[in-house]
Amino acid sequence: MDLLENALSQYKNWLDKTKEDTYMQKELAQLEGSPDELMECFASDLNFGTSGIRGIIGPGPRRINKYVIARATQGLSDYINKRAEAGEDVKKRVVIACDSRRFSTQFARETAEVLSGNGIKALLFAEISPVPLLSFSIGALDCDYGIMITASHNPSIFNGYKVYNKYGYQVVGDEPKEIFNAISRLDFFDDIKKSSENIELVSDDIQEEYSQKVYEVTSPFINKDEESDIKIVYTPLNGAGRRFVYRALSDAGFKNVISVPSQDVYDENFTTCKKPNPEKLSAYNEAFKVLDREKADIIIATDPDSDRVGVALIHDGTKINLTGNQIGLLMLDHLSSIKAPKDGQFIFRSIVSTPLVDRMAEANGLEVRPVQTGFKYVGEGIENLIKEGNESKFYFAFEESNGFLVSPFVRDKDGISSAVIIASMAAKQKKRGQDLIDHLDEIYSDYGTLIDRTKNFTFEGLAGQETMEQIMDYFRNDVEDQIGDLYIEEKTDYLLDDTGFSNANIIKFDLDDGSTVIVRPSGTEPKIKVYMFLTDPASGIDKSITSIMDSYR
Repeated sequence: MDLLENALSQYKNWLDKTKEDTYMQKELAQLEGSPDELMECFASDLNFGTSGIRGIIGPGPRRINKYVIARATQGLSDYINKRAEAGEDVKKRVVIACDSRRFSTQFARETAEVLSGNGIKALLFAEISPVPLLSFSIGALDCDYGIMITASHNPSIFNGYKVYNKYGYQVVGDEPKEIFNAISRLDFFDDIKKSSENIELVSDDIQEEYSQKVYEVTSPFINKDEESDIKIVYTPLNGAGRRFVYRALSDAGFKNVISVPSQDVYDENFTTCKKPNPEKLSAYNEAFKVLDREKADIIIATDPDSDRVGVALIHDGTKINLTGNQIGLLMLDHLSSIKAPKDGQFIFRSIVSTPLVDRMAEANGLEVRPVQTGFKYVGEGIENLIKEGNESKFYFAFEESNGFLVSPFVRDKDGISSAVIIASMAAKQKKRGQDLIDHLDEIYSDYGTLIDRTKNFTFEGLAGQETMEQIMDYFRNDVEDQIGDLYIEEKTDYLLDDTGFSNANIIKFDLDDGSTVIVRPSGTEPKIKVYMFLTDPASGIDKSITSIMDSYR
């Protein structure tokens, strides 16, 4: 059976099995007579990839809908019950949270009902909640797993489903594959069990415990003499950070915090911010209007599930948003200037984050532990420290995609506590008569300039998947001597070479001028990401990379 025949067969099955679902029937009817769209929705299943699933909302197994969510949860339930039957230490308790996206609350409820139907206690947040709160609550509520309904920073047409282990970070190692195998054995309709008998709402006490912990870990880095001078614009980008970041900034003593009214409400369509990603300058358009009107100093933004945080400001008349690497450098500088690192402490950074931080770490007596791409590997590293009795060796962690962690009480990136540290370091520089860009220049002067640029190249749909495979094959097999005018001194293939890291489809090129280029397909989006760390921003490397990508379009 070819792909189209299989898609048609699946389509007819969904038509038959969802007769009582008026909304789904309407969605399916719109695909009639559109073979290309039918293929996109039904040719295969969404993969349980980077610790979960993420996709466009719509009908069929290649889209996100309540049937895909229910099947994923049934597979996870089967996996949990299998572990329990094997005598493993399983509490059969799972906590569920969701962000402000379309259908998120419905999908969270669907998840809870399937868990309940399989004899697993489902602890459900009654309100939209951020990732760091979920991560914290897994341990606080003595759960085996946590589930977050979110598509992070993606546009409004997306949603997703992330699975966290009992330690509070997304599942790693063999576990994602084992959960995926359990899911793959299931029919979308006939194998699903549901019940409402074993669902409990999470107490507000957990939110209070989390907020108190944020204050506890950030307060050592706050200078009460500086914070009154800083004027902050904060936007949750219509997401889950709203209640928590305002609370954290207020607890820390920041009184001049101004909202962005159009983005200070939950909006599943992200009407004023089509791409609610704090890595992108366009995400700050509404906030810049407020900054101009209020003559404020800085903008802080969290993405819809509030694990990422970004910063923007006006410097010398130009609107600038800092990269995740730049924020990481500034945060490490700020932390170490207030709380000197102890012997043996270290930081975690992902292998695609700026190596300039290594120079700063060495100067401050810190070790650096690079980890594979994905903050879950930071969480895994923290858990290994705890098992060794060395939790106090943790100092800081970050990844280039605007993920930061200042304390291991949370095991995923925490945009809320990080927002407080960002406010503090901006206040400190204002007291010195400068802004964060000025201070970043000082850091470059001290440790050397290494300009980071990240480019994303999107390839949609089934054809896009094939194109991305071709591109990675090209970089893996054909790019050996040079990129543009620069020669390759060393090439590292994390899929094939013995790197000391888990295998991943990542290729790194160290060039003869000291620059580095890293290429990898995203684990959650239909794009190839290219990370460049350039000693000479005029070298033309970014143009050479763009030319290669364009040749495949």
